Amino acid sequence: MRGPAVLVAGCPVLSACGRSSAAANTEMCQDLVNLQATVEFLAAPDPSTTVGEVRGALDKLDPTFQAVHNDDDVPDAEDNALLDAQHAYRDQIADMGDDTPFTPMLQATSSIGQALLHDYQVVRQRLACPSNLAPG
Repeated sequence: MRGPAVLVAGCPVLSACGRSSAAANTEMCQDLVNLQATVEFLAAPDPSTTVGEVRGALDKLDPTFQAVHNDDDVPDAEDNALLDAQHAYRDQIADMGDDTPFTPMLQATSSIGQALLHDYQVVRQRLACPSNLAPG
């Protein structure tokens, strides 16, 4: 009789842990959805964009991408790919002033921006982010 009592007592604890993890993923998913336009912008910046606007967009990703990196639900290979793409993008513009037109960098950053978008989408899929989340 002792075995079933322990099992019953453990179930509420396990359920609570499951809700906590799901709630954390929902919060992170909302953060990722809020950044979708930023990631899409970085994947294909408008020719009139400045380096400062791109740098600002990359900075905007930092808190959420770091949270993704620290999340055990996202394999290291996936979160590292996301951060690596962001770092590669930064490296391309590191020596440029904020007021510099971004147009000359479009070709050099195109594949990096597409990789960033792809890696972002992989992470959203990994976290099973609900499709009904809207930026907010």
